Amino acid sequence: MTVIDERRLTFDALWGAYSDAVFGFARRRADEQGARDALAETFTIAWRRLEDVPAEPLPWLLGVCRKVLANQRRGDGRRRDLLARLAGLAPVAQPDTAERSADAAQVREAFRALGRRDRETLALVAWDGLSPAEAAVVCGCSAGTFTTRLHRARTRLAERLASDEHAPAGPPATREAP
Repeated sequence: MTVIDERRLTFDALWGAYSDAVFGFARRRADEQGARDALAETFTIAWRRLEDVPAEPLPWLLGVCRKVLANQRRGDGRRRDLLARLAGLAPVAQPDTAERSADAAQVREAFRALGRRDRETLALVAWDGLSPAEAAVVCGCSAGTFTTRLHRARTRLAERLASDEHAPAGPPATREAP
């Protein structure tokens, strides 16, 4: 039997023996979906740290679940605070449809003209909604390195947009970012 098979058997036994208890613990502290999310995250952590799971795993699993639920509550609080702040902002005047369409096309062209790494960096934050620290994990670099990449990518995009205002649109550049 391979190490992976043994690891899977260990995890399967852990899941079979304790998933109901962990879900019940989470359900008493969160709504149905929050409890399901906490259960999944708890066992994801258990899988990653299978070597750290003690001989009597239930207290350890419940401790992990408790921290996962606390993280969920903090995230929910941050979202509520952000929504409250956004609700207090004055509405922004919307440009007409033709102007928005022209602006969108200009942004798309400027984005396509960036190097692959700049496009990926901007997309992880703008489209995928990741924080710079989360995106750094995806890219396999430190948060500081990713923040620097993000700043440089934003600067290059802004420069491209500024230069595109006065230059005709050409084919996308194939140059990679340094």
